[in-house]
Amino acid sequence: MKVLGIVGSPHKDGMTASLVKSALEGAIHEGAEIELIYLIDEDLKYCEGCGGGCFRTYRCVKDESATLRSQRVDSCDALVFGVPVYCWQINGLSSLFIDKQRFSTGSIIGPSSNARPALGITVAGGSGTGCILALQTLYKYFFNWSFRGIDPLPVTRFNYNKALELAKVYGGHLVQVAREKKPFSSFGEAIAYFETLEYMNYTPIDELHFIVKSIIENLGGEVTDDLKDEISSAEKALIAGNRTKGAIHLDKAYRIGVKLWNMSKDKS
Repeated sequence: MKVLGIVGSPHKDGMTASLVKSALEGAIHEGAEIELIYLIDEDLKYCEGCGGGCFRTYRCVKDESATLRSQRVDSCDALVFGVPVYCWQINGLSSLFIDKQRFSTGSIIGPSSNARPALGITVAGGSGTGCILALQTLYKYFFNWSFRGIDPLPVTRFNYNKALELAKVYGGHLVQVAREKKPFSSFGEAIAYFETLEYMNYTPIDELHFIVKSIIENLGGEVTDDLKDEISSAEKALIAGNRTKGAIHLDKAYRIGVKLWNMSKDKS
C-alpha cells in the first residue's frame, strides 16, 4: 500500500506542506508506505493542446517529464494533494501539474478501472476566501480521473491547528478506503457520489459562512456581542431565503471577526 503526497505550494515548509505531511503520518499509522512530491522541484510546462493523443497513449509527446509524473501517480494506491489558494482558485503550479496528468485507468467518462481514493486539502492562509471554491476545483480533477474523493479539507489560518489534527485522521481513513478497492460502476454513480461530499455544492456565501463560523469557534471566549449579533442576523436571513441580506451581515461579521482574530494573535 503506497500513498503519494503532492505539495502544490512553492513553500516546502509552509501550511500546505505541513498538512500534507500530517495526512501522510496518518497513512503511515495505518501501515502504508509513502512518497512525497513537491511541485516546486518539478520542471512543469503548460499543456499546448497539441492533439498528440495523450488521452489514448497516456504520454505527452512534448514533455517526457509530464509522462513520468503521471506514471508516479498511476503507481500509487491512494493520493493526498494539498494546494494553496490564490485568488479564489488553486495556484498556477498545481494547475500546470493537473493539466498534463493522464492515467492508464482512464477518465470518469469511462470505462475506468480506477479504484483509488484521494484526499484534497486547500489552504487559504490570508483572507481565507476561496478555501472551498478551490477545493471544488481540486475534487473535480479527482473525479475527472475517477479517483474516489474523500473527506474534503478546506483550511484557513482560522482553523489551521484543528485541520492539522483532522488531516492525520483523514490520512488514516484514506488507507482504509484504499484497501476496499471500490471503483465507480458508472459515470452517473461517480457524479452522484461527488454531490454527496461536504462542500461540493457550496456557493461563495456558504463559504463565507463557513469562514465566519471557523473564526468564532476558534476565538474561544473572545467573541463579542456585535459579532454574535451579525452572525445571528445572517443566519436568520439565510434561513428566510434572503441571501443578499445574509451575505451583507456575513461580510460585517467576517470583518469584525478578522479584527478580533488579529488582536488576539497580537496579544499572544
